[in-house]
Amino acid sequence: MGGVSQVGHKMAGAAMPIKLGKEPLIDAVFEMRFDSHVPVASIWPGMLYSQLPGEKSLENLPLTSLPKEIRDQDPNLIHSPICRISWGDFWILLGDHIFCVAAKLPYQGWAKFSEAIHTAFSMVLRTQMITAVNRCSIKYVDILDSSPLEASDCFNFELSLGRRSPTGNNFHVRMESRDGELLHSIQVGSAAQYVLANGTTRTGPVLDIDSVLDLQGENPQVFLDKLAERTERLHTANKRVVFDCISAAALEYLEPVYA
Repeated sequence: MGGVSQVGHKMAGAAMPIKLGKEPLIDAVFEMRFDSHVPVASIWPGMLYSQLPGEKSLENLPLTSLPKEIRDQDPNLIHSPICRISWGDFWILLGDHIFCVAAKLPYQGWAKFSEAIHTAFSMVLRTQMITAVNRCSIKYVDILDSSPLEASDCFNFELSLGRRSPTGNNFHVRMESRDGELLHSIQVGSAAQYVLANGTTRTGPVLDIDSVLDLQGENPQVFLDKLAERTERLHTANKRVVFDCISAAALEYLEPVYA
């Protein structure tokens, strides 16, 4: 893949919008990966269904049909969810080594999202069924739907490969950026398509930021005690990378609102 440089050069240090008039978000997920001494994917769904407030529904995902022994031995499956709970404005996805809270669309904002994270995570972390927390992460994916800009002009980056530029061409670039203890996995692409639950389709340049904190087997009680601080830290860092990567012209198209 071509060289990538100056990610965030134009926006670095600038004030971040509090919201966007044209919301590009299509996915927002907070994830925990952990070790456990019991098959929590068989226990937690019923517990969560009975204890979480509000309307809920539960469905098993396709991997449920595979035995746990097979899922645990396959590195491509061990951190894949096998059950999904619809919970108001959010989804809960879980497996024997993964637990996630994801936001449904339309996105309700960080305050409600973080509250949902704390509520659901507190329930499972207090079961004493987790032996160690290995990592946590937050991921946001945006599609600049119907942007009038050339795709390469939507992002703050310089790309060339054999003196060839992405202007007028399709591209998909992935890079990793270290930020202290955090690792940001950054992906940009010239075109993506996503079908919303209401049947409408969003199409345009895509920005995918996954911000990861490696915890190397942290005690689950310690993780619970630090959950509020960790979620805020990851969200703020991820948001900064998002707005560092989006060009000034693309940000203007998204109609930013500042405090």
